[in-house]
Amino acid sequence: MNGVILMWRTAELRWWWRGREVSGLQDWLMQGAAPKRETRTDLYLADPNLTDISLKRRGREHSEVKVLVGLPDISLPPSMAAQAELWLKSEAARLPLTDEGTVAVGKERRRRILRFADGGWHPVDSEEEAENGAALEYALVEAHGERWTSLCLEAFGEEDRLPALLQGVVTLLGPWPGDVPAPAISGGYPFWLGEIARGH
Repeated sequence: MNGVILMWRTAELRWWWRGREVSGLQDWLMQGAAPKRETRTDLYLADPNLTDISLKRRGREHSEVKVLVGLPDISLPPSMAAQAELWLKSEAARLPLTDEGTVAVGKERRRRILRFADGGWHPVDSEEEAENGAALEYALVEAHGERWTSLCLEAFGEEDRLPALLQGVVTLLGPWPGDVPAPAISGGYPFWLGEIARGH
């Protein structure tokens, strides 16, 4: 594809709750660390049948193409049941996505980045500071006039280590608080957009 400048893989777990703020979830994820905050609106290709492909324009910047390439087995606490996903991502020059056939997704993201080195997890300021690590994200999201809360654990680094890194951060965090309600949906952005388009 013309304009592709980077390709990489990530292993991810993502959950979705209807409405704003899930009590105790951000505190559990950040564990006392000050979150890195970002607010932006991304434009996603809207096709409820394409749950294994994602095409988006990130804010006013570059575009990103994601393809689902695997479903690794991750051991999770029962309350956190979800299918982990392995994604191949490509960063591209800005693609001509317009309002037609797309959906605008507003995001207020709160993130914490961890590097895995010397057998342990260490806080860092960005993914660029870690060869292997994880991005932990709590986000308030709005699309189709609906508000959602999303939680994502994303492992990055050496491809053959991604499932182990994702499992490692799940083990580090442990189960979320017992009073957190069951999520309405689990899965990446393409699956979530498809579900809400179908009136889930």
